[in-house]
Amino acid sequence: MKIIVLNVLFVLTSATACTQEKKDPAPGGSLQNRFVNNVPFLTKQNDFVYVDKASLKPVTNQKFKSASVYTSTGFAVVENEKNEYAVIGGGGKTVLKFSASPISLNVVNGLTFYKKDIEYEKKMPAWKWEWNILGGDIKKEQTYHNIEIGVLETNQILLHKDIPYLEDNYYLNFVSVDDHHVFWNGSLYEIKKGHLTKTEYNIVELLEDRRFIKSSNATFSMFSLDQKKAIHTGLKGTETLSIRFGNENILLKEVNKERYDPEVPKLLIDRKTDDVYPFPQYEKIFPKHIAQATPSQIDFIKKTSLVYSITHSPYFLLGVFNYDHDVWAFDWLYIDTKGNVTESIGQYDFKVLDQLGNLVWPDRKMILPDQFINKSWKFGKINSYMGMDDLYIIPIEDENQLRTKGLWNRSTNTWEIKPEYHEISVLDPEKQIYALQKEKDGLYTLYDHKNKKNIGSKAYQSINSEGGVSVKQNSGENLYYYIDIYSGKEYKE
Repeated sequence: MKIIVLNVLFVLTSATACTQEKKDPAPGGSLQNRFVNNVPFLTKQNDFVYVDKASLKPVTNQKFKSASVYTSTGFAVVENEKNEYAVIGGGGKTVLKFSASPISLNVVNGLTFYKKDIEYEKKMPAWKWEWNILGGDIKKEQTYHNIEIGVLETNQILLHKDIPYLEDNYYLNFVSVDDHHVFWNGSLYEIKKGHLTKTEYNIVELLEDRRFIKSSNATFSMFSLDQKKAIHTGLKGTETLSIRFGNENILLKEVNKERYDPEVPKLLIDRKTDDVYPFPQYEKIFPKHIAQATPSQIDFIKKTSLVYSITHSPYFLLGVFNYDHDVWAFDWLYIDTKGNVTESIGQYDFKVLDQLGNLVWPDRKMILPDQFINKSWKFGKINSYMGMDDLYIIPIEDENQLRTKGLWNRSTNTWEIKPEYHEISVLDPEKQIYALQKEKDGLYTLYDHKNKKNIGSKAYQSINSEGGVSVKQNSGENLYYYIDIYSGKEYKE
């Protein structure tokens, strides 16, 4: 599912599209996969021990205050009684020693990236003291955090830095470019024997098909891993678009206008050729002439404020915002690379979001047509996850202001799950495992939508995609442990 983000100030009929990252296969084969079958098991003493998922027999004699499930590469984060964190590998072997720094993991291209991050108070020189004139206090320290990011398999440290808490941060948002390259923090890395070498710098946008954009002095260049020479150079951002229809030159102004300047403009123009490449992939040239269009379509085009390229298709998306309070959403036309204008196109696995994460295209009427709704309904943010195909979670508010959610199938125009639930959480979009909450502040139950059946007989305060659940005890405190979200099996005494 291709999800594209834009900045739009006014959207009412809206949705939020989210993605869940697939875990990479472990590079260690069966040896690593053997440890993936180990799960954290909660004992009566409120300790976690790792057990075999099938037999529930302990695999080591180690006990932890908290423990995570193993990654696909065979690593887990554990916490001891001193509130210190470590990473263990197969058989409980310590890979990163215990320290006060919380640790997070992410698997990309079969490598396990880790992040250690801890806050601390740093003494500052006198010229950086903060003076409180009214109270007379002097703050001589500032909050910093120490960040370390690296690769567990090779012990390679990619970054180790102390930074002011509010000024900057670094994340484990590594992106796979191909089997031998990853993108992170504005740079491209080549992987050789598990070791990362930086090969490209100052990348401002990663594109499909191993392409990327670099910037220099307010100009942009497009590159590909397949060739050393740039595909395009000297590209400039623009909010103006010119297109001819017969003898008339139609000039569109403030196209894709942003509230704040984006790092890469939504329209890039080659000043040598006047070719315009629209966001998101900048992969094709917007037509300079309209081949055919009706008078009403020309009037629409003259008001166009949004132009996007629909990837993996010959089409561009043309949007005009309708300020009628009964509509308050975009109206659409489409134009192909040859300049042919059309009112509709086939379904494409492509989504456009505004800067708040609200779905702009396809809009609610494309997903849930008017003939299938109650006229008194109002709609909230529609959720769609990678792997859900044409299934959408749609929030509804009825005439009594009761808010519920249902699961709608766009292909069949039917409710897969009727809008009778306060919350529908997606745990595994491909296997269609959901957590259903019937009422506000109620408990969650597991549901296997593919097989149309409930999973297990228990209900929980919360359930996450890794099987972490919480239940409220008689004392009022929450108890946390793990379950198998596919069978409902609980990993606790």
